[in-house]
Amino acid sequence: MSKLSLYYSIISPPSRFALIVAKMLELDFEEKVVDLLSGKHLTEEYRQINPSQTVPALVDGDMKMFDSNAIAIYLVEKYAKDDSLYPKNLEQRARVNEQLFYIASYLFPRGLMVIKGGLSGTLTEIPQKSIDDFNRGYEVIESFLKNVEYLSGSSLTLSDLSLWSLMESGEQIVPIDENRFPNFAKWMKKMRHENKFSQLNKEGADLHISIFKQCLEKNRAKVNSN
Repeated sequence: MSKLSLYYSIISPPSRFALIVAKMLELDFEEKVVDLLSGKHLTEEYRQINPSQTVPALVDGDMKMFDSNAIAIYLVEKYAKDDSLYPKNLEQRARVNEQLFYIASYLFPRGLMVIKGGLSGTLTEIPQKSIDDFNRGYEVIESFLKNVEYLSGSSLTLSDLSLWSLMESGEQIVPIDENRFPNFAKWMKKMRHENKFSQLNKEGADLHISIFKQCLEKNRAKVNSN
């Protein structure tokens, strides 16, 4: 049987989510780093693994799959020793799913739009509309965290890990206002202080945002030179 393989880039928040889940489950897997900056995800070889040519991607024997949520759920369902990260209880699982889908459908696309704008040369500053969109998303997250320790209640689940992976980058674009979103800010500090993969997440996010900020500087310099 071939070894479980995870294709990822540390600068990608969804990649860090899948990677952290695999490491938390203490899986024996091969780490396959995909260099996004040099276009390795656009090769025909990688397209055979992941037709969307995004990261992350997982190969488990004959199974090939992409999308970080799908990968995380698959890994927990197949390999986890218990259901704490993805509860089997219908109502609890529905809540985790609701949050995973919200993060994937609202917060992630808005962050991606800003990042792509910087990398493509179209942005010199973060637009106010993007800041407002982020804060609308933060309001929803704040509501999830009302009177609970984690997004879905009293214990850590996949939705916490997904949001944390995204927000380690996202907060460097639009900071969480502690006065406006106290529960969200408290949760973020808790995730950073209590998860043993904090350094991995932070280093990937710092690199991610440093590349983005360098692009913004180049874009501004180009505009000023014209």
